[in-house]
Amino acid sequence: MSEAKTTESTKEEQIEQAQKAGVVALADTKKEIATGGNYTHTFKAPVEIAGKKHETITFYYDDLSGEDVIAIEDELQDRGKYVLTPEVSTEFQTMLAARAAGVGADEIRRLPLVEFLKIKNKARDFLMNVGY
Repeated sequence: MSEAKTTESTKEEQIEQAQKAGVVALADTKKEIATGGNYTHTFKAPVEIAGKKHETITFYYDDLSGEDVIAIEDELQDRGKYVLTPEVSTEFQTMLAARAAGVGADEIRRLPLVEFLKIKNKARDFLMNVGY
C-alpha cells in the first residue's frame, strides 16, 4: 500500500471515529456550507422577539434575494452610513439576519450579547460562504 493510500485510510478512519463519537458531523458541515445556510439558532433561555417567547429562531438565508441586499444598503445610506465591506459590518450583518428571520433588526440588536454575536457571525459566515 502506498504512503498516500495509508494516509487517506487513516484520515477516513479518524473521521469515522469522530463522527461515531459525536465530535463532529462533517456531512452536516459540508451541507450547510454548500447550501448557503439556512440556520436555526437555539437560545440558551427563551427570549422575547416581536412580543412572543422563542426558544429558537430560523434564519432563511436561502430565501433572500438581491433586492434584500439593495434594500439594506439603501436603508443604511438613508441613515448616512456607507458599508464598503458587508462581511465585516456588524450593522449590515444584523440587518441581513433580521431579513432572513422576518423580524426587525432592532429585535436582533436587543438579544443578549452572546446570542446576538452568534447570530451576527452566522450572517457573516453566510456572506463569506456565498462569495460576497
